[in-house]
Amino acid sequence: MIKIDVAIELIIPDNTAFTVLTALRHLGYNDLQKVERSEHVMLGVADGAETENIIHALSRAEVLFNPNKHRMSYSAEAEAQAAVPPQFEAIVRDKDENNERLVTLLAGTFGMAALRELSRAVGWRLYGERGPAARERLEWACRTLLANPISQAYDIRPRPVRRQVRELTHDVAKRGQ
Repeated sequence: MIKIDVAIELIIPDNTAFTVLTALRHLGYNDLQKVERSEHVMLGVADGAETENIIHALSRAEVLFNPNKHRMSYSAEAEAQAAVPPQFEAIVRDKDENNERLVTLLAGTFGMAALRELSRAVGWRLYGERGPAARERLEWACRTLLANPISQAYDIRPRPVRRQVRELTHDVAKRGQ
């Protein structure tokens, strides 16, 4: 099975990220300058499926992505590389999520027949006066505010290099010529 991590970010002001910025400052992260948030959709697709075709189909699924207010990027597990120098992100997911209906909708209505599984999460990136937050600072932020220990789990990981979907659209169009 091929694993694809899709990040969907707002291109309009993110009030949730601003609220988290304010709250973390009040909780003691005094040099926090910026908070970025992204919705992550982790896809498991059948071996042999073309990543580009899956992402192209997902970019038309308005139940997850609206090109008027979002930008989409992705990283396939087989080609994932961490940014250099490494930047860390916190991935927070619900412990008891059930996405079976969403998988059925995407596989049927949106033509993603190769889709086998899907999970969702929220990605958080924090930036202080000296740049991206260290792993330890993200760990503290998750324990303090970003994750509810009763209903959510989190991972701190190096942020992978992602490919923007607008690049993909251009590549798919070139192949069709």
